[in-house]
Amino acid sequence: MSTKEQVIHERERQNPNLVRLSQIKLDLLPFVPVLKVETAHSQTILGHVLKSKNFNEQGRQMFLTLPDGDQMSLKIYENKSANRKQAIVTLFHGLAGDHTSDYIQRSAQVAFDLGYSVCMVDHRGAGLAEGMAKKPYHSGRGEDASEVSLKLREMFPKKKQIFIGFSMSGSILLNLITRRYGQRLPDYCIVVNAPIDLLKASSHLIKGFSRLYDIRFYHNLKKLIAKADPRVYLPLVANSRLIDDVFTSKKSGFIDSFDYYEQCSTHKYLNQISVPTFVLTSKDDPFIAFEDYTTANWNDITHRTFIDHGGHMGYISKHKSKKYGIRWLDDYLHKVLVTIDSIST
Repeated sequence: MSTKEQVIHERERQNPNLVRLSQIKLDLLPFVPVLKVETAHSQTILGHVLKSKNFNEQGRQMFLTLPDGDQMSLKIYENKSANRKQAIVTLFHGLAGDHTSDYIQRSAQVAFDLGYSVCMVDHRGAGLAEGMAKKPYHSGRGEDASEVSLKLREMFPKKKQIFIGFSMSGSILLNLITRRYGQRLPDYCIVVNAPIDLLKASSHLIKGFSRLYDIRFYHNLKKLIAKADPRVYLPLVANSRLIDDVFTSKKSGFIDSFDYYEQCSTHKYLNQISVPTFVLTSKDDPFIAFEDYTTANWNDITHRTFIDHGGHMGYISKHKSKKYGIRWLDDYLHKVLVTIDSIST
């Protein structure tokens, strides 16, 4: 028996409920981009600017106090429908986002319609937790997601936990489920367009056309930082790497941005993923070096879907699905959540 087979055998012995997701085939619709011109950017922009319906269910909001005193916000929607499931889907937003981000709102509706309860997370200092944190959230905050898992276990001890992380939060969840940062794990994980080599992702973001996205990130983060710590000086024009260098890294205990990127990148550790995980990304994501996904040593409890022309969380399809129209990502999440339900019951 090879070393890899021994590791798999030991993991399955410790947790006999683990499923080799690499052997599962999802019944996904073929993805054809609605525009075939500059798909990296047209998909990214369309995915953001096309309007989505808001999630309008009634829920409750609470603050989660972290061990260091900072706070996150949780918006919880218990599903009490006839088809409700004994599971809760927890949604984590990307950089400069919050629970109102369109992809969070749409994903909440997808999960709730399937019978899942839903929790929307605002990271420390973001959204409803703005001004309630001394330290920033970042790609390595697996320990924060761990605290969310712990709280939800206390509140819903019989419910399985499915965590979905978008973009930066995908990195956060990968740091958690590889047990690099945080110990309390969900039962399943879905990761969408996560940067797994942070230095490369930062380099992609601050050059070429992607610089336009970075300008938006920079100014949104600059506003949050001004409220969190007015003593931090940031020039009117700069880039997000400067924020990582003078604020994110320093406030989080790293030497500088390069130390932060090295300590929190996950591409070297993906064989250590310890819960069944579905991974989605696009080969033309302008923020991510796709080759890192192809060279990573994924293990058998991950299911990977790599799309040619989806941009960064765009996935706007030429062909409509019956339920989600041109939003291929929503259809993907639907199929994954149905699959998780089938293998966990």
